[in-house]
Amino acid sequence: MAHSHNSLELPININATQITTAYGHRALPKLKEELQSEDLQTRQKALMALCDLMHDPECIYKAMNIGCMENLKALLKDSNSMVRIKTTEVLYITASHSVGRSSDRKGE
Repeated sequence: MAHSHNSLELPININATQITTAYGHRALPKLKEELQSEDLQTRQKALMALCDLMHDPECIYKAMNIGCMENLKALLKDSNSMVRIKTTEVLYITASHSVGRSSDRKGE
């Protein structure tokens, strides 16, 4: 019987330097859409790109306003360990900025 194996390494065919993302004001909405994809590689690529973008406090603010945090919360339960690790990294980067620590709590 075959056994599944979850590797903590990035898949071979994903090159973080060749991730395609939308630019400008459409980058974060496109990534939010890709985070919800059924395709594992699409989710992984979106998380890699989001990790890069979230170093900018303005991007953190925009991501919070469009609802990316809810998508990230759902990805913490993903069956793929790499998705969970990269999601945790994005949340860590977000929490390390003052913008990420002071969220707007209108929805509560």
